[in-house]
Amino acid sequence: MKIAIIGAGLSGLSLAWKLLESEPCQVTLFDPKGVGGGASGVASGLMHPYVGEQGRRSHLATEGLAATRHLLSQVEQKLGFAVARYEGIVRIAQDEEQRSAFEKHVVEHGDIEDVGEGAFWIRSGVTVHCGMYLEGLWQLIASRGGALERARVDTLAALSDFDRIVIAAGFGVKNFAECEDVRLKFTKGHVLRAAAPDGELYLAKSLIGKGYVALGEKAGVYHLGSTYEKQFTSDEPVEKQALEQILPKIAGFFPEVKHLNVIEVRAGVRVARPEHYFPITARLNEKCFLFTALGSRGLLYHALLAEQLKTDLLC
Repeated sequence: MKIAIIGAGLSGLSLAWKLLESEPCQVTLFDPKGVGGGASGVASGLMHPYVGEQGRRSHLATEGLAATRHLLSQVEQKLGFAVARYEGIVRIAQDEEQRSAFEKHVVEHGDIEDVGEGAFWIRSGVTVHCGMYLEGLWQLIASRGGALERARVDTLAALSDFDRIVIAAGFGVKNFAECEDVRLKFTKGHVLRAAAPDGELYLAKSLIGKGYVALGEKAGVYHLGSTYEKQFTSDEPVEKQALEQILPKIAGFFPEVKHLNVIEVRAGVRVARPEHYFPITARLNEKCFLFTALGSRGLLYHALLAEQLKTDLLC
C-alpha cells in the first residue's frame, strides 16, 4: 500500500513511523518546510496532563503520556542520546480556583505534589526538545524506507497514485477543499529562545505560571512563551510584538527573566477545534483521512492517535 502524508510535524511523522514500524507499506511525507518546519518545530515541548486555565486532567492523559514516552524512548535509542527532560514540570497556581483544582489532583492522582507557596510539581511532566525529537522521528522513518519530498501540495489530485492520503498539515489544512466543512480555529503563538549569561542555571525544572519557561536543549537556554493571537495576517514572527507580550508576563512569576538574552524569536500557528480540545482523526472520503487540531496538546496525543489512525488506514 502506498500512503501519502501531507505534513512533517508531530502528527505526520508519528503516523509515518507507526505505519512503517508495523506494516510493509510505502510512506511518503510531503512538506515544503521539511521536518518540523511548522508549529511542531516551534513548540517549547511542555507535555503534562493538566493543560488549560482550569487545570483539569486531560482526556486519555494516562494513555497519551505512555504512548509518547514509548515513542521518545524509541527515538533516544535510535539517536543514542536524550531528547527530553523527565524531572517533571512545576506549575504555579494563578488564583484560588486553580490552587483548589490542583490540591484535588494531589489527592486524586498520583503524579502531583504540593511544593508550597501555590506551586505544584507535576511529576509526570516531560520537557521535550522538539527539534531534536522530530529529527529523531525522521531518522526512524528513513531507516524503514520512508521518503520526504519538500514539495507543497494544495490539491489531492496531485497524489492520485497513492492508495491512502492523510492531511496532517496543521495550518496548511485550510488550503484543502476536502476540509472546508471541518470547523477549526487558528491561533498564532510566538516563543522566545533566550540564554542566561555565562550559562548560569536559574531553573532545575520547567516552570508554568501565566506563561511558561521551558528548559532548552542546552544548559542555560530557555524557551519563553507564549502569545495567543487570534487575529494575524502571517505566520512569520514579529519580534517587537513577541517581546512586548511575553517578557512582562514571564517577569510576574520568574523575575530572573530580566537577566536572559533573547537570541531568537519564533512563531507558529496552532490548530484546534473551536468546541473541544481533543484532536481530530477522521476519514474524509474513500482514500483521504484527516489528522489535525492537536492544539496545545500535540505532544500528549500525537503518538496515541497515530497508533489508532494507523489501524483505520490499513483496513
